[in-house]
This record gives sequence, C-alpha cells and structure tokens, in this order.
Amino acid sequence: MSAIQPFEVKIPEEALADLKARLKSARWITDGFGADWAYGAPLPFVKALCEHWQSRFDWRALETRINQLSNITTEIEGVPIHAVHRRSRSPDALPLLLIHGWPGSFLEFLDLVTPLAEPPTGEPAFHAIAPSLPGYGFSGIPARPGLNPRAIAGILVELMERLGYPRFIVQGGDWGSLVASEIARHYPARCIGLHLNMVGGSPPPPHANAAELSREEQQWVADFKQFKNKGSGYYAVQSTRPATPAHALNDSPAGLAAWIGEKFYYWSDRLGTDVLQIPFERLIGNIALYWLTGTIGSSMRLYYEHTHRPSEPHYVAVPTAGAIFPKELIKLPRAWAEKLYNIVQWNVFDRGGHFAAMEVPDLLLADIRRFAKTLALQGDIKA
Repeated sequence: MSAIQPFEVKIPEEALADLKARLKSARWITDGFGADWAYGAPLPFVKALCEHWQSRFDWRALETRINQLSNITTEIEGVPIHAVHRRSRSPDALPLLLIHGWPGSFLEFLDLVTPLAEPPTGEPAFHAIAPSLPGYGFSGIPARPGLNPRAIAGILVELMERLGYPRFIVQGGDWGSLVASEIARHYPARCIGLHLNMVGGSPPPPHANAAELSREEQQWVADFKQFKNKGSGYYAVQSTRPATPAHALNDSPAGLAAWIGEKFYYWSDRLGTDVLQIPFERLIGNIALYWLTGTIGSSMRLYYEHTHRPSEPHYVAVPTAGAIFPKELIKLPRAWAEKLYNIVQWNVFDRGGHFAAMEVPDLLLADIRRFAKTLALQGDIKA
C-alpha cells in the first residue's frame, strides 16, 4: 500500500514563461461572428480572458494559497491521487469528501474547506477532503482504460480509508455527482450521507403521456431537450473522440481558455445579465490548472470511459440531499429523484448555477451544514 505523502505545488518558472509567450503570440480567428454568444465563445470575450491571463493573473499567488492548506498524494491502483486535506480541530468533526467535475477542479472548494473545518459555534464541523479526480490537476493520468465513475468511486473510498476515515459524507456536482452516487450505491456501509448539487437522471421514455406529467416535469423535459439540442456538442465530441480536440487544446492556451470559458459562461448564473459573474481571476486559475498540468486530454477521457463503460444505476438507500440551483444543467424534479435516491432533504435556491461551490459558496456551505443536522436528527450520525 502506498503511503500518504505531503505534496507541495511548485510549477517550474520555465512553464510559466512558456505560457506567457504563447498567450502573447496567440493567433486569433478572423472575426466573422461578432460578439454573439450563439456561435460559442466570441472573440472579444476570449481576447479579454487571455489578456488578463497574460498580464494580470498571478499563478504564484494561487500556488501560495493552495500550499497554505495541507496537500497530500498517494498512489491507488497505479494512479497518483492528489487531495487537499483540511482537518478540523473539533473532536466531533465529520469526514466530508468533496468531489469536483469537468471543467472544474478541486480549486472550486478553496472557499469552503476552512469554514467547513472551523465553523461558528453551534454549527457542525467537518474534516474536508477535496481530491483531484484521476487525470485531473495534480492527480496522475491513468495508464489503463476503464476508469469510469464506478472505478473512481472505489479509488476515492480507498483514499478515505488511508486518511483514517472509514465512514464519511460525500458531496458532489457534475462528475462529482456521478462518482458520489456510485460511492453511495456500492459502498453504503462507508457512506453516512450523500449531498448532491446536481441530481442526475433521465427523462421519461418517448412514449410517455406528456399530459400525465406535472408542470415542473414538463419544464424539465423541455429544458433537457434544449440542452441536448443546443448545448451538448462538447459531450458528443468528448465521449467519442476526446484525443482529437486534446491535441489542439493542449497546444494553445487561448483555445483552452475559449473551450473552458464558454462552459463557465453558459453553465453559471449570470443573474439575468449577459455578463459572466465569476471573476476572471477565479476562472483563469481553473483554466491555468488544466494548462500547467497538461490534463485537458485526460480529463475529457472520462466522458469516453463513462459512455463506453456505463454503470448500472440502482436505487440509493443512503440518505440523500439535493441542493437545486436555478442555472444548473440538469434539475431533476423531486418526484423523479425520489425514485432513484432516498431523499431526506431537498432545497431549491434562487441563485447559483453549475459551479455552486465557486458561485454561491455561502448557500452550498449552509446546505451541507443543514444536511449534517438532518442526519443527526434522524440518528444516522451522532449530533
């Protein structure tokens, strides 16, 4: 068994210099699209993003912030796994596994780990663990095929075991939602509770009687069709031929910024405006992590592995909470979610999107704390 080792982030200066040179010499498209987002990421947005990245973004400052937390690494099933491990000083703290998705990263949770570990009086405390998924960030790139969400679930359960947490709460969105659900399905003795900010599922079959659906369910079907028809091109590419775009995105930081920046624009809550509300500094930090670790290709590979080796879903009996944000990609109606999960908490919010930990950390933090209290009241954990 590979031991838990301390980990320090230190990107070589040559890599940062190369990045700046590439950004400075970016070859821009001939702009026939204007500023219309209907075509995808418009040139003015991408130029502004890259200009900020080249001249104002401070990777070393972000690196320092990461290193102020406890970072660890350990090899599991041949893959080095990185995680931020923020232990609480509270003797009653609950272990909490926070799982990111694509095109996010463990950086999404930087605003959460300390308030989770050191809460105000009367609030539950957590040992917060935020890993980088295999093939993402500072975790290693899998050498073998087959690392789908089910396989990753087993790796993260082993990570928690090595950290001394045989039982824990798990939280996730995007891929984190699927991996967290797989942990709850296949390792229920390890999982105290499951907290999701993206509750996934499928629409009713085509032959279902639409008249029997509630208004909420009909809206979900319409939203799902809209996303499938106009917003899922990336999924089709990344689940069938991920290596092809990886060559381009791994070679051009401007291209990478456009590919990831567009997802943050469309998938986040712009609060009724046409302006991205996530600060460029936060967005670029996440993009820079993909660039400096060279993991855009290996991150997209997860789409292929999931599509070609899908897990068989079955009912999750572990107590489950759904935190539903208005601009989330998939907002499964509660009635449908209850067919898949043992829902014990369900809260619908008036702001926030797909990147809840980054967009509305206050709301997500409060909901996780509320869930711990719900579990305590039900006797699933000690208060």
